[in-house]
Amino acid sequence: MDCKTLLILNRKSAARPDVRSAVRPLEKELGLEIAIPWSGKQLRKTIHKHLAKGVTRFVAGGGDGTLNAVTSALLRCDAGPTIVLGLMPLGTANDFARSYGDDGSDLSASLVHAATGGARSIDIGSINGRPFVNVASGGFGAMITATTPKEVKRRLGGLAYTLTGLARVSELKPTQAMIALDGSEHNWASVSALVIGNNRFAGGGFEVTPEADMFDGLLDLGVLTTDEWPPANLSFGHFPDLSDPIAGLVKRSRFKHAVLETETPFHLNLDGEPMVDTRFEISVLPGRLSFALPSTGS
Repeated sequence: MDCKTLLILNRKSAARPDVRSAVRPLEKELGLEIAIPWSGKQLRKTIHKHLAKGVTRFVAGGGDGTLNAVTSALLRCDAGPTIVLGLMPLGTANDFARSYGDDGSDLSASLVHAATGGARSIDIGSINGRPFVNVASGGFGAMITATTPKEVKRRLGGLAYTLTGLARVSELKPTQAMIALDGSEHNWASVSALVIGNNRFAGGGFEVTPEADMFDGLLDLGVLTTDEWPPANLSFGHFPDLSDPIAGLVKRSRFKHAVLETETPFHLNLDGEPMVDTRFEISVLPGRLSFALPSTGS
């Protein structure tokens, strides 16, 4: 059987009985080949080999981190506009899939769409040359993503991020940072947390960048600059809407290119993948990736 689509599963997902039950009946029908790479280097070799064989569709089977890894590998292999990426959402939060209405409850339907559905060109974010598809977060958000225990995430799903954040909110500390957007100069400020969104959701369903649109050629920035928590201007009993826990406290902007500099090493998470530096070149790559999305996706 000729391989029409390469399904790339992370090792944890490949061992799940529900994943096997969804994939096995569809292997022949969809012309699937399955790969379970054990490292980033092996992933790139696998994708390069299948591109050379003429495979034009790849499906990431996993969460946002797996989607990031497969996207990164495709871009490093110079995958062009004829190459389509789809997602079978198998993660804890599935924030990227949430944006187009797939909660991962019907894995067979997710796989069929990812392997056969029509594609649209979406933007990709890039920070110091590393891509992200969904959201990059820094400061407190990055700490929560990095420190939420894997077992807690497995048992509680997206709620794990919320509970971890509430438990550690006293650790919210500002970082001295400067952010220049599209060539403008900005003063240094105390930044407690920031998010850079190509899409809307992060942290298990929070709309951290509510207006972000992966088709508009822009990235959305949200910066929390307060030095105290709760902020003094929030009276007791009037907390932000928990669907957007930093609503009303965050300064928002849109940009094509930005530079972030910090006085001390600053932690960022790109779709959950860590990065630490003191200078970050942030850009949008408009329409860089063809992605299998429902016709209703926006």
